[in-house]
Amino acid sequence: MLKKLGNHDLAKGIKNAGQILSTMTVLDDKDRPLTTVKLKSNTLNVTLPRQTLIDIIKSYVKDDAIFTNHEVTHIDNETDKVTIHFAEQESEAFDLCIGADGIHSKVRQSVNADSKVLYQGYTCFRGLIDDIDLKHPDCAKEYWGRKGRVGIVPLLNNQAYWFITINSKENNHKYSSFGKPHLQAYFNHYPNEVREILDKQSETGILLHNIYDLKPLKSFVYGRTILLGDAAHATTPNMGQGAGQAMEDAIVLVNCFNAYDFEKALQRYDKIRVKHTAKVIKRSRKIGKIAQYRSRLVVAVRNRIMKMMPNALAAGQTKFLYKSKEK
Repeated sequence: MLKKLGNHDLAKGIKNAGQILSTMTVLDDKDRPLTTVKLKSNTLNVTLPRQTLIDIIKSYVKDDAIFTNHEVTHIDNETDKVTIHFAEQESEAFDLCIGADGIHSKVRQSVNADSKVLYQGYTCFRGLIDDIDLKHPDCAKEYWGRKGRVGIVPLLNNQAYWFITINSKENNHKYSSFGKPHLQAYFNHYPNEVREILDKQSETGILLHNIYDLKPLKSFVYGRTILLGDAAHATTPNMGQGAGQAMEDAIVLVNCFNAYDFEKALQRYDKIRVKHTAKVIKRSRKIGKIAQYRSRLVVAVRNRIMKMMPNALAAGQTKFLYKSKEK
């Protein structure tokens, strides 16, 4: 995504606000390395809090161009316009509607009622902590164990983002009542860095979400309506590509409008983004399934294979992310 932004000030702002990663490491729950991927400096893998990213992007948008508290109920696609209907405001017609309203998109449901959101079999706790002295602040880590997976992502200024994924039935009330003490007890046998992260986490700052993705769509363009981001291709977070792919959508869409006439631009956007994001969804889903194994035998075999696999082969699993077309 940063590569596609090139020398734009937005790219510089994101780089300056983010922690640049040099490696990503997967370890088992005994702190033994399974695989390490060295990240190329020219790919610029940057981590930053979601709200920081939103604030940076908002700084490039005029205040009078943003209208809040406009809940969309549905849209009507017509030959030369799109009518958007709101819960509390009068309907309005536009030349084009870009539906970027998330995985449960009302826009997508209006133009493709058959689209399917799929639960992936695990739930995710998340948090953001301050004042953590990580041994390797340029390395993102994941600990894979039979009880669950723990990820630690370093941020600037001694901050870190963490997540924990646990296999669970959808909307399992057992985990909705889990707080900090439950997580500390559940993962008390995991490595010191995991325990330290949970110790430093505030009681009230823990989020819980079920993990879903979207069955890949055949098109993101429906007449005068375009789908973008999670509304078009919601993916599991296993590759850390959610926000990045949404921004790539926007960059490609603008490039297409600048390079082609209206109809051709829509066709080109569709051709470039549908196939690429479908691959992200499928690859990320596969990684999640492998990471969430619980069988003692299967986990032992998986870990042995990962240790034997050359790091270059593991790195090759994400090369396609940097080869998508720009227009």
